[in-house]
Amino acid sequence: MSRQADSAAVSLPIAAATPLAYALVARIAVEHSVRILAIKGPLLEKMGLRSKKISSDADILVEPSRMSELCTILEKYGWNDRDVRFSPSILDPHSRTLIHANWPSDIDVHSYFPGFFGKADEVFELLWETRIEGELANVPIPTASRVANAVIALLHVLRNSPTADDNVQHAEIMAALKQDMEPAEFQALVRLADVGRIRRVLEKELRELGVAGPFDDLDSVELARWEINRTSAEATTGGWLYAIRTAGWKAKIGIFFRALHPSNEELRKDPGMADANHLEMVRTRAKRLARGIRTLPAASINLFRNRVN
Repeated sequence: MSRQADSAAVSLPIAAATPLAYALVARIAVEHSVRILAIKGPLLEKMGLRSKKISSDADILVEPSRMSELCTILEKYGWNDRDVRFSPSILDPHSRTLIHANWPSDIDVHSYFPGFFGKADEVFELLWETRIEGELANVPIPTASRVANAVIALLHVLRNSPTADDNVQHAEIMAALKQDMEPAEFQALVRLADVGRIRRVLEKELRELGVAGPFDDLDSVELARWEINRTSAEATTGGWLYAIRTAGWKAKIGIFFRALHPSNEELRKDPGMADANHLEMVRTRAKRLARGIRTLPAASINLFRNRVN
């Protein structure tokens, strides 16, 4: 790439970069016969599901069996995994965040979306079957349907303790669905609820939209994991406690000490810490420990409340 082109890439505004990232992945996927669906982000605005908002990443759902293949292909175009500090996850790993040195927005590649407890390949096949053609950066892009995008966005805002922005987005999505959901969309919602096994997770929302029960489609372990993740006062503390609780006895001690005292190499992966000096590292450890102590009681209660006998 020439210096002039390189400079132009760096100055690309994020409001334009994110739609272009969607378009880029769509083109590359077609060239390699990989099925992908654009989800979330600016598509929600186009579908009347949220107010205008600048998205900092492009969310892509890929057929699960080809996630690694797609990420390897994107690596050839300069997209590499973001190197982040390890933090245990309560829900199964589901995505990879890719960054580019000359691109201001990220690409989040998903093999499935948390909150769906149906089989990942079956959920993708249904979303692919009901896909529509969207448009971003003046490029046609295969997109999950309006109902599917609404469900995915609801799962996103509900999977952790919601912020004020999450509550606003939740209200906007529900208002939009209640106002103008067509009969065919309602039937698609019911089918997605069954195949995706989201009836228990979205029980309140489905009831409000007129979907009849039953809503008991999760087993006790699945429900406990969702509730622990959803209600954790501090996602990191809750994640470490869950990892310790579910690990074998020999592994528990190692996980505990890794949570208490991560290596300097791990800490340097946090934003702004790459060149931190000794004093800054000490301060970071102190703040991290204080935050853990502060959130430990609530996280412990949450874990106990959702224990599985």
